[in-house]
Parts: sequence; structure tokens; C-alpha cells
Amino acid sequence: MLVTRWDRSLAAHLLSLVSNLERYIQGEDAAQLLPECLALRELLQLWLIQNDTVPGETERYGALRHHLGIVSQLAMMEGRQLLPEYFSGGLMQQGPHLVYLWMPPSEEAHNLSEQLSCYGFMVQTMYQASKLAQALQEATPAAVVAYTDFTPGDPIMALADTIRGLCPLLFCSPRYDFEARLQAVRAGAAGFLAWPLLAHELIDNLNFGDLGEKRDPLRVMIVEDMASLAGLYANVLNSHGVDALQVTDPARVLDGIVQFRPDLILMDMYMPECNGMELAQIIRQQRLLDGIPILFLSVEKRQSIQLDTLTLGIDGFLTKPVAPEELVVTVINRARRYRKLRSYMINDSLTGLLNHSHLYAQLEYEVLRAKRDQRALSLVMLDLDHFKTINDSYGHPAGDEVLVNLARFLKERLRRSDLISRYGGEEFAIVLPGTRQEDALRIMNAMRQAFSQIEQRSNQQTFHQTFSVGISSLASAEDTTQLVQQADDMLYQAKRLGRNRVEGYSPEQSPLSRRESEA
Repeated sequence: MLVTRWDRSLAAHLLSLVSNLERYIQGEDAAQLLPECLALRELLQLWLIQNDTVPGETERYGALRHHLGIVSQLAMMEGRQLLPEYFSGGLMQQGPHLVYLWMPPSEEAHNLSEQLSCYGFMVQTMYQASKLAQALQEATPAAVVAYTDFTPGDPIMALADTIRGLCPLLFCSPRYDFEARLQAVRAGAAGFLAWPLLAHELIDNLNFGDLGEKRDPLRVMIVEDMASLAGLYANVLNSHGVDALQVTDPARVLDGIVQFRPDLILMDMYMPECNGMELAQIIRQQRLLDGIPILFLSVEKRQSIQLDTLTLGIDGFLTKPVAPEELVVTVINRARRYRKLRSYMINDSLTGLLNHSHLYAQLEYEVLRAKRDQRALSLVMLDLDHFKTINDSYGHPAGDEVLVNLARFLKERLRRSDLISRYGGEEFAIVLPGTRQEDALRIMNAMRQAFSQIEQRSNQQTFHQTFSVGISSLASAEDTTQLVQQADDMLYQAKRLGRNRVEGYSPEQSPLSRRESEA
């Protein structure tokens, strides 16, 4: 009430409440809360001793709302027990994904390590418990994969608790019986794999469910004009494995959404200059952003106001101050549901990559943004070589598995900011924002060589597969249509020149049409 109208008696009452809270927390472990409480008390005392001066509405809205908001939110969060392990997890590992492989000396893991390295994993194989314990102290891996036959005294069981406190633990075993699976569950294993272990099965496990979320955390954008409050919410979500981006300027939200690709937007309802309802309407006007769930953070309790906002496509309210448990559970569950539903709508059903139509929509936006910011952008068109021969020789299920393996490979080797799409059939398209054509050529050549080393399987047979690549960039293309045409021309030039190669566009080259190449 003091924020909207000044009343000396209300201010005096609030000051007494703040003083009581201050006396209480001096005996508690509340390092963050005490200085904020002192700041609020000093502000109220300053205003109350100025008998002839009434603090203005702007001053109350800014200073009082800021300090009172932080004190009430901190008081709500101090001393609270964090949620169970179910919601915890580390942030996505940057660079090559490090995996520790625990093996008995009798087993050979060289081929598995080689195959995983093709996908961009760095594997360290260990045969002694002491070596694994030491390695865990030196660096935390993306996961520990441990071979076990569940015999009594297996040393990996003694290390299981330590491993689970740092990273996911997956068991691989020649045993498939119920008792073995039960022991794995009781040891806290995040996954159970068959032995001999296949590289693509491990990668699928690392990208599935909770494990996949730890490698690619849920992303939440927090739109809150008070940076200190946004920081509070971000810290709570970060501690539970959520990647939180703080935005204090509403004008930066649209670009932030495109770059960050949030699974949910947590937005203050009342902000100066542009309130939450106005900003929500701006977001909903954008076709590609229309489905992102928006949760309002607000002190607003009037049902009529809440109902009005729901007509704008708002997905719910969290009332300030919000308890950390409520914040985490509500945000994580809604973000998970949106990520899953979104994948059904925009991803190819076989490979899990963007489908053709959604790639074009995203590409249009990325091209406009790159031109506006004067940044580089490259487009890659990729086609599997002699794919019809794979289907004819090994069958269509083997062909589908090659497509899925390529999708796994691209997702592991490329950045989260890159757009990867199944363009159609055995053809793929990749958008590389901020990447010059010469860098794209180097990256795709390295990837081409790595993919050719991956063992493709069909029943008991193994074979290798290659791909050809055409690349163009905004250095030579004026718009999206020209960018796609140039990359497509270069792809068919690569195929005409022998396949299993990468070709980049240059103005000196005469465009080679698809029809001429096929002829």
C-alpha cells in the first residue's frame, strides 16, 4: 500500500515490523537478509524524520518496492531446505564431453573409445578403483560408465555414492536379469546398458530424460526490472540445474528469446515503461514465439486482473514473495512439458532434428539478425553419399539407423546455438550463426572425416558411411533464397567431383544446378 500511497502510520508500522525481523535474524545465519533489512529500515527512518517532505510516487515505486521486495523474498528463501535430488543437476558441460569408463582388465575398450571420440567424446578408461577415485578429484566427467557383473565385493559399488554426488553413473553388464537391474537401481545408477557396449546406445542414454537435461539444461528467461530480485530467482533455479538468463530491459527480450531459446519465461507483471501484460502481447505477436509458456511473478491477487491476463495467453501466476520450492517445481515441470511438446511439433520424427518448415522460419530470422548486427553466418547443405545403395544392400531399417546416427553425430559435435535440420530424405541443413565460410569449411571437413570412421551396423555386419557438403555464407548471398541456392549448388558440385568432400561457394564459380548435376 505504501508503494501506491504515502501514509505515515503505515510507514511507522512497517518500520516496527522490519525492526522485529532485524532483531530476529541477528541470531540466525542469514548473511544475505541482514544487510537488505538494514537498508529497508534506514530508508523508512529517513522518510519518517522528514516531517515536511512526502516521498514521491516514483521514489516509493523505485526504492521502497526494491528493498521491500528483496527483504520479503529473501525472508521467504532463508533457511529453506532445497528440493530432493530429483530436481538437481549440473549445467551443460562445455567442450568435448569427458567420460570415465571403468573396466575390468580382462575387457578391451579401445574400439569403444575410438567410436565415442568420433562423436566428440573424450574417454578415459580405468581399471583400478584408486585411479578412478583420483580422476574424479581432478576433473568431473559428463558421466561414469562402469562395467559390472554384480559379484560380491565389486569395488565400483563402494565408489557409487561418491560418483553419484558428482555426475551420473551408468552400469553396463553382460547380465540382464531382474536381480542385476535391482542392484543397479539400489546403487543409484542413472542407466543400465547391455555389454558389449555400443557407442550410439551410450549416447542415447546420455541424451534421454534426466541425463539429457543435465547435459542440455532447461532454459528459463527471467524478466524482472529489479536485477537483485532476478538474481535471487536465478540462483534458486541454477542450484537445481536450470540455466537462467536475467533480462532487466524489456526491449532486449525478443532478441534474448531467439538467442537463448528459453523453455519458459518468468516475468514480473508490473515493470516501469513496459509492464508484463504489454510485453506478453509483444511476444505473442511473434509467430515463432507464440507457444513459449509465460508465468507472471506478481503481488497481484485480484481475480479479475488475473483472468484478464489469461486471455493474453499467460500460463499462470506465482505470487510474490514466492517460496523456493514452489518456484522450482512450477518452473521445472512447465518447462519440461513445453520442451517435450515443442519437440513433437517442430522436430522430424525419425532424427529428432528440426523439420524443413521450421528450419526455413528460423533461417529467415537468423539472416535478418546477422545482417542487422553485421555478423557472419554460414549455411551448410549435407547429403549422405550413395544412400540408396545402403537401403538396397542392408535394408531400410539400416538406412534409418544411419540417418539417426548422423543426427546424433551432428548434435554432439555442433554448438547449441547452431540450427540442425533434416532437410528431406538423406539431406540435412545446418545454420552456423557467427561463422565465416572459411571456418565452416574447416569444421565440416573435420566432421566429415570423423563421421566416416563411425561403424554403422546392420545385424552382424558393419560398414562405413560418408557424406558430401556444400557451404555458402552471407559474404556472397543477399538473402535467404540466394543463400540456400548457393549452398545447394555447392553440394551438387561436391557430389559431381566424387563425393565425400566439402565445397564452399565463391563468386568465380559458375553455379551448378541440381538438374545439371543429376544429368
